[in-house]
Amino acid sequence: MHDIATQGLAEKLKAGFTDGSFVKDGRVIAERHLAEQLDVGRRALRKAFDLLEAEGLIWRRQGQGTFVGTPPTPRLRKLEGIATKTSPFEIMEVRQEIEPSMARFAALRASQGDIDAMRTMVENAARATTQGEYEKWDAAFHQKLAESVKNTLFLAVFEAVNAVRRDAAWARMRESSHSGSLINDLSAQHREIVDAIEQRDPKRAEDAMRRHLAQVEQALKQS
Repeated sequence: MHDIATQGLAEKLKAGFTDGSFVKDGRVIAERHLAEQLDVGRRALRKAFDLLEAEGLIWRRQGQGTFVGTPPTPRLRKLEGIATKTSPFEIMEVRQEIEPSMARFAALRASQGDIDAMRTMVENAARATTQGEYEKWDAAFHQKLAESVKNTLFLAVFEAVNAVRRDAAWARMRESSHSGSLINDLSAQHREIVDAIEQRDPKRAEDAMRRHLAQVEQALKQS
């Protein structure tokens, strides 16, 4: 759960997005100006942004800013219809190639703000009381990790894979594969990944992500 101050700030942001006072041409005004208007620190503002992004109300792109609404579909034409032609195990093969490498780079490049956000998302996933809530925070964690690598092409590939992964049929399969004990195990693995990133240990972060994805794949096979 987010603290009360973060939730309150998020509500203020929602109101400003709705009435247009914090938005220009779909883009949220500069973080510095927004923090001044709301009389809050930029770290507090980013925590509120993390909450709103996990809820699907905003999206962020490094070097471009923060935008209201859902992010555009990755600009890869071959993605159209690919979800009906592939399998969860093909996607897991791809994830097992790219996400351990991203965890390694995250250990080298993630800011403390990135790490704090990832840790918050991990704990929210661990405390989730519904499958949908767990999925939301799990996806937010992996997305934030990808962003923390600060490599535009890596992020584009990750988001392309994620777009296929969000297919409804896959969601049903993931739901049938998740149990309370599995979520506890996956949450412990999430914590290990974040710990390794915070300790700036690239090899440990990579290995922890690889073990995490191997267990996700095993759970899918058993569903």
